[in-house]
Amino acid sequence: MKYLVTGHKGFIGSHFVKRLENYIGYDLLDGQDLKIIHGYPSDADIVVHMAAQNGTDLFYSSPTDVSFNNTIPTFNLIANYIKVGNPKFVFTSTCEIFNHTDQIPTSEDVDIGFRDVTNPRWSYSLPKALGENLVANSGLRYLIIRYFNVYGPGQKLHFINEFIERVRDGEYWIIGDETRAFCYIDDAIEMTHRLINATENETVHIGNPAEVSIAQVARMILRIMDVDPSKLEVRAGRKGSASRRRPDTTKIQKLTGFDDYTSLEVGLRKTIESIL
Repeated sequence: MKYLVTGHKGFIGSHFVKRLENYIGYDLLDGQDLKIIHGYPSDADIVVHMAAQNGTDLFYSSPTDVSFNNTIPTFNLIANYIKVGNPKFVFTSTCEIFNHTDQIPTSEDVDIGFRDVTNPRWSYSLPKALGENLVANSGLRYLIIRYFNVYGPGQKLHFINEFIERVRDGEYWIIGDETRAFCYIDDAIEMTHRLINATENETVHIGNPAEVSIAQVARMILRIMDVDPSKLEVRAGRKGSASRRRPDTTKIQKLTGFDDYTSLEVGLRKTIESIL
C-alpha cells in the first residue's frame, strides 16, 4: 500500500508515519511543497490528510491565517483526487466541533454546532466541519477521524506540554478548569492504523473515555515534577471553551477492538521525560 500523508512533520502525523514503510509526506505550510500541490501522486492507495494549523493561542491571535491554512489545502487535495486516482481519503477532524453539546460522552451522531460564529476560536473547527462535509460528498472512498484531546511527546501549543514547560521555568498557572478526556499519542496512533484498515465511508471518534479536569491534570504534573500541587493558580478560561469533553468510544472499540489505554500518569511521565 502506498500512502500520501500531509502534515507528516506535525505532532500526530510524525508519529503516524513511523509505522509506514511506503509513504510520501507533504507539509502544506511549506513553500516548496505548496508549489507542487497539483502534482500529488495519482497512484496513492490511501491519502491521509493530517495537515492543520492548530494551537489554542493561534485561534485567537491569527484566526484568518488559521482559517485559510485549514481550508484551502483540503479543497486542493479533494479537487486533485477527484480527477486522478481513486484513493481512500482519510480526513482528520476534531472534537472542537462539539463545543456546545450537553451529550457527554459524545457519540458520532451528535449534532455539531457553533454559537457566535464571529468568535475567533472557531477559526480551526469551522474549517474542519467544512472539510468533513466536503470529503463525505466528494465521491471518494473516505474515512473521517475526529481526535479527542491527543497529547504526548512532540506536541506544541497545547495545554499539557505548555504547562510542563512553565513548571520547568517556575510558573504554575493554567487557564480554565474544564474537563477533558486526554488520549496518549501511542494509543491514538494504534487506533488510527487499525481503523484505516478496518472500514471506510464512516466517521469515527478516537480518544480515551476517561474524563478528568484540567486542574487535576496540572496537579498530577506538579506532583510528578516534585512541585507542591497547592501552588497551582487557576486563571479564568477563554470565551467559547467547552466546559466538558469526552468521546463515546463504543464505535472505535467495535471496529478495532482497542481498549488497552495508557494511563494518564504513565502518559504524563513519558511526556515530561521528553521535555526535560
